[in-house]
Amino acid sequence: MERLAGLGEDGLLALIFKRFARQRRPGLLLGPGDDAAVLRLAPGRVLVATQDDLAEDTHFELRWADFRRLGHKLFRINLSDLAAMGDVEPIGVVVSAGFPPDAPRRWATDFLQGLSDDVRSFGTPVIGGNLTRSSKVFFSMTALGAARPGRILRRSGAKAGDILAGVGPLGAAAEGLKLLKKGAAKAGGRASRPPSGRASAGRDAAGGPYVRAFYEPAPQREAAAVLAGKRLATSLIDNSDGLARCAALLAEASGLGAAVDLADAPVDGDPDAGEDYGLVFTVPPGRWPALRAALPLAYRLGRMVPKAKGTGAAGGYDHFKGR
Repeated sequence: MERLAGLGEDGLLALIFKRFARQRRPGLLLGPGDDAAVLRLAPGRVLVATQDDLAEDTHFELRWADFRRLGHKLFRINLSDLAAMGDVEPIGVVVSAGFPPDAPRRWATDFLQGLSDDVRSFGTPVIGGNLTRSSKVFFSMTALGAARPGRILRRSGAKAGDILAGVGPLGAAAEGLKLLKKGAAKAGGRASRPPSGRASAGRDAAGGPYVRAFYEPAPQREAAAVLAGKRLATSLIDNSDGLARCAALLAEASGLGAAVDLADAPVDGDPDAGEDYGLVFTVPPGRWPALRAALPLAYRLGRMVPKAKGTGAAGGYDHFKGR
């Protein structure tokens, strides 16, 4: 098995430059290869920036991780963060990675393939990044977007009486994670040979849409653009750390409480386990018919209430407390 130590940093950088050097996008003046990328924003646009990570033993385990699909996941969770700010057009991503020197070469090449797949799918180039030696595997991405200032939605802005609503899955990713861990346990937990991307179709036959929901969340950019462009929503967040935590964060930002009611929600598993990456937002009751006409797949999740009456203000994922 070829190791990254045999390829070396220069060899891996050469693979990266070869894969991403010919990307084309309006406004991208200089991409990978120099110390920094150079972008031009269109007049009247502001820069929107976000950053998210995938870390070994926090977000994935070597005994079941598929590195190509981790490339998909990293790309999409960062685009989801941009979507959580409203009508934001992604314009480029900066990617960093850390590997042990004895890591198999295919871990890196599979990850790069996943990134390359989504560069094409989402039309968003990799414009730079960094490599480092690390005792554990990690991936980090900074995503950059452009938006008109008036089409940005914040977490604050909700009013008492607003409908709490969502679009996207609830609990599906948590079910996928359970299946991946169960499959690894049955296989004996062989940490030295994680699956390659070429085996994805076979594993999906067992995990179906749940495994895909975990590895390949769908950034809700179109829905966010509707919410912001038509001025339908009063606040917005992406559902990364679980519904209870997202509802609590929206409520806290607006000085309110959140009364959560899942009677009309399409719940597949534990909605508070996180990793779904749909959108959670608030809508004045009078705008609900217009919102449903514009986003037929939107669903009710409850209502924003005065702070003293709120429920659902606890739970969700906390990186330092755990689940």
